[in-house]
Amino acid sequence: MKKQQLWMFVLLLTLPNAAIAQREYIRWNIFDINKVRTKFSNANELCDGNFQNIALAKPPAFEYPANSGISYGTDVAFIIAGRRQTDALGSNPHDEPYVEAGMTEGPADYWDPDHFDPYKEFVGGDRAAMSDDPESWPSRWPKVYPTTTIPVLLDSTGWPGAGTHGERLGDQEMFSVCYATDHLAERPPERWLKVNTITRGMAWSGKLYEDFIVWEFIVHNYGQSPVDSAIVGIWSDFSFLPAFLPPYPYADDADAEYYDRTRQLAYGWDTNGYEPSPNGGTLQPYQIAWAGTVVLKTPKGDDGKELGVTAYDAFDNWKDQDSPKGNGARKTSFYWWNMLNLDDPNDSDGDHIDDTFPDPNGSGTIDYYVSSAQPAQLMASGPFTLKSGEFDTLIVATVFGENKKDLFKNVDVVRSLYRDHWKVVRPPAKPRVTAIPNDQEIILKWNRQSEQDPDFEGYRIYRSTDHGVTWGTPITDDNGTAIAYAPYAQFDRIDGISGTNPLTPWLYLGSESGLESLRKIENGDTINVFVDKNVVNGFSYRYAVCAYTKGSSAKPPVENSTSTPDPDLPNDNVVEVVPNAPVAKANLNSVIVVPNPYILTAAWEVIPAHFRLEFTHLPVKCTIRIYNQSGELVRILEHRNGKSTEPWDLLNDRQQKVAAGLYFYQISGRNGRKMIGKFAIIN
Repeated sequence: MKKQQLWMFVLLLTLPNAAIAQREYIRWNIFDINKVRTKFSNANELCDGNFQNIALAKPPAFEYPANSGISYGTDVAFIIAGRRQTDALGSNPHDEPYVEAGMTEGPADYWDPDHFDPYKEFVGGDRAAMSDDPESWPSRWPKVYPTTTIPVLLDSTGWPGAGTHGERLGDQEMFSVCYATDHLAERPPERWLKVNTITRGMAWSGKLYEDFIVWEFIVHNYGQSPVDSAIVGIWSDFSFLPAFLPPYPYADDADAEYYDRTRQLAYGWDTNGYEPSPNGGTLQPYQIAWAGTVVLKTPKGDDGKELGVTAYDAFDNWKDQDSPKGNGARKTSFYWWNMLNLDDPNDSDGDHIDDTFPDPNGSGTIDYYVSSAQPAQLMASGPFTLKSGEFDTLIVATVFGENKKDLFKNVDVVRSLYRDHWKVVRPPAKPRVTAIPNDQEIILKWNRQSEQDPDFEGYRIYRSTDHGVTWGTPITDDNGTAIAYAPYAQFDRIDGISGTNPLTPWLYLGSESGLESLRKIENGDTINVFVDKNVVNGFSYRYAVCAYTKGSSAKPPVENSTSTPDPDLPNDNVVEVVPNAPVAKANLNSVIVVPNPYILTAAWEVIPAHFRLEFTHLPVKCTIRIYNQSGELVRILEHRNGKSTEPWDLLNDRQQKVAAGLYFYQISGRNGRKMIGKFAIIN
């Protein structure tokens, strides 16, 4: 045993920058620039919902729409597998396949988190490197990629962008460099390939591109011998909804998996159209998104042509383990039964693409797979030979949609974006919006920089009462599913352009209203001003001022996105504000509660952190005592914020959420005066 431990120690010293302590360089960060939010690692894991251990889940895990509190990702990760690399590391006396996988779903060999280590030279701070987060960058980027003479190209800001010359292509990018390894010496023999990986992610703002994130997985063989029978793959474990979200476990989790050969798209949905909401209540079919992973680029075969998706395997993650119709559950069987998809009974024609599945109702076979537990899908490309010093690439996109039609539309958009070499159709520059709350009104002000765009056509103002989850009156498709929202107000140039463009029929171009009604001169500058008087004091409103283009017969009109990681960011087009009445001087009789009644299942109650009821028209200082119908004291609020409102988060003094029912409140002023009122909380 001592000799074996010494051998392992010496072997680890031969790895590039290798030591068990290298695990300390794994970092996480969040894509949050559009409607898809996910926390990813710099070790080839695109989300980690952690079905095995809810406490270790890392939300948001493909949260959609952003800030809704509803995530769909259990685990999505890249895989590289191969055979017979003679100078590979570790021990492989039986010539078994190698599988290096980024997912951490459980205790199986290929699921442990020890397959990829980030190079410390590419790590900085406590977060994975992102283009808009300079504190996550290393203090100095390496000049070349590890084990190569290829330079690391930087853009003008010092970021290694995804463009040919190091320029940024996405509005938000991630970047990591890893090497394959395996630290689990307690389970010998361990074996791993002499490969390292470069992983990039790209996301864009703007309505056209807000429903997907693109990921690039580049594999490099730094060994002296080829990796034979190499295969790269993308593991997609989307659940509708995943078990790491409360309430847990879900009693009814029937999910469907599908494959579209033409689009090379693995996707899914909730088949029964019903799920308990993690925010309370239930989700209806139109509230449950469709999600999928589309393959855009694959490695090349010996003929120099892309291989495409050569294997598609769909299965229940926890049924029939270590069998051809389930997951391999071991490195060897995972290679044969999942990466190659051999002998799968759901592959009716033996082409390695699952196409028929048992009908859960026992009436034959159908073209999708229904799972009552944990569905998983794997798309792979190979085998191919990765020669010494060679690179090869897998590019995928994780895509979401309100329904199947919307999902396919978004998939086609990202496929077109890839074919156009990531040349996006840009909306005008974002208006820089500020909001001024007054008594029963909100004033929005913004600059005119958007109007410098030669294609600028107008402004669409959206208003949300649920913190940006929905934006007013939905525009629906033929199935009645919301695909966009009608603006709260709209102003467009008088230029003969109106109606809709067939490329984006949901984006109404305006009715020649003109922009003059927005104009106001302030401090010698002409700005735009919009006043909303249809507001309730004490209630939170989020606004998005979106400039849009006129488009053409060949180019769709586009507008700024309503998505934002934080509505309090300066110089953004999205703001959130609460109108307030003037602070009451003496008369407590003007105090009211909004909303009243408080409806727990209303649209604005989709984010637990935003459960809030407001006491308004308060004096500068007072004490609020809240009682239930039985006369029991529920909570005491000391109003000292200097405003005319005081929020209550619907928690009692033990930080437990209160039940529906009738409640009474007593407000005591500094002069000893008191007033009593009541409000209702209903489901």
